[in-house]
Amino acid sequence: MNFRPTELVLAVGAVAYLIALSFAMANVSFDVWGALVTAPLLIVIGMLLVRRLFRGDLQHLQRIMWLGLLAKLVGCLLRYWIAFDTYGGSTDAVTYHNFARQVAGEVWSGEASLSAVLPSGTGTAFIERFTALVYTTMGSSKLAAYLFFGWLSFFGAAFFVRAACHAIPGLAQRRYAGWCVLMPSLVYWPSSIGKEAWMMLTLGIGTFGIARLVSGGALFKGLLITAIGLGGAAFVRPHIAGVWLAGLLPALLVALFRRRSPDRTRGVGLQRFGLVLVIGVAVVALGSVAATTVRYLNPDGDEAKVDSSSITDILNETTRRTSESGSTYTPPAISGPQDWPFASIRTLVRPLLTEVSGFAQLISALEMTIFFACVLIAYRRLLHLPRLLMTNPYVAFAMSTVFLGGLAYASFANLGVLTRQKSLLLPLLVLLPCLPPLPARGTSAATRRTDDQPLALSSSRAN
Repeated sequence: MNFRPTELVLAVGAVAYLIALSFAMANVSFDVWGALVTAPLLIVIGMLLVRRLFRGDLQHLQRIMWLGLLAKLVGCLLRYWIAFDTYGGSTDAVTYHNFARQVAGEVWSGEASLSAVLPSGTGTAFIERFTALVYTTMGSSKLAAYLFFGWLSFFGAAFFVRAACHAIPGLAQRRYAGWCVLMPSLVYWPSSIGKEAWMMLTLGIGTFGIARLVSGGALFKGLLITAIGLGGAAFVRPHIAGVWLAGLLPALLVALFRRRSPDRTRGVGLQRFGLVLVIGVAVVALGSVAATTVRYLNPDGDEAKVDSSSITDILNETTRRTSESGSTYTPPAISGPQDWPFASIRTLVRPLLTEVSGFAQLISALEMTIFFACVLIAYRRLLHLPRLLMTNPYVAFAMSTVFLGGLAYASFANLGVLTRQKSLLLPLLVLLPCLPPLPARGTSAATRRTDDQPLALSSSRAN
């Protein structure tokens, strides 16, 4: 019987895997060998989902995304090793693990019903119950759970890529996909049991919905996807969901008032009426999320008596809590709107090389230095940003959200906490060196793509 080389390699690999799994089951704990069962399933299902998400005109991104999936699983292993070897298990993941293992055990023993693991509540309580649901389904292996949460965050990044490719004609798609799935902060930080992985997934879904919403032609579907994504984010960090909603409002205004190409005037009135309704829904949703945010950040306060002084107290309390451990710094002072631009930009560029005090911070500082060097090298794309802010709704959303996110994190006083939570903004920040370049002088208007023209993805594969 003749075997093809590929078939022979697969057969040898399968035999080696079964031998390794049998050895692990006999010699190591379920925390380790449980991951050997989970990892192949995550890889196979992940590769199939990538093929589904990136097909047709986006097929050229599949290899980059597959590489990003493998890099994400490696990042999960690294995060697990550092958490339990370097820090001795002194992480939030251990709290989630202990709670989930106990509740999942009670469900399997019949002491508790399945409703005990259905996610509910907000913040930590929501993630505890979600982790319990994961453990009830796939067992209580910490390493396997790390891989699963990291796998979820990878698909959050994948939705960010899909969103930008859908909404920005001329985007450097390969470059942007590489930034989103291979950037060290995005590979490492949302790769453990905890809030960052869930937030990356839900914000990615919400961002994809926003891209559909503001690009025209899919208002209801875009609104539904946005509600699912940002609604899921609001269960864990309502203030970040509020930042995304606030960033959506300028995008909707740009979409409402942008000029249309002559061949796309049919149905403009109905579409603008739909956008006005969506703006109303977004304003109501933002108000609801703002009220939830106040309760989340200040649970002992009186929601009816929220004023500027109480908000200042919340920010001061955030500064105090984040300055209780190492890697502290003095956050920029904010006394009014005139301080917002400096505070936001100063927060986004941290950590600088002059601020690092450890290896992890050095990696983050080098990463940001390389990123901003790439932004300067791609200056023609940066020069196009002012025009895109006025004509492309998704770019307006992304830059508004990055600015507001930097402002939301401006009260943090700990580089470690800031670097971890700022990773949620990176998929939007790394758009800067990937934007369409400024058209060369002398290019006639007839040969330029209109900003609201349907995206021809096959013509925007520039690197």
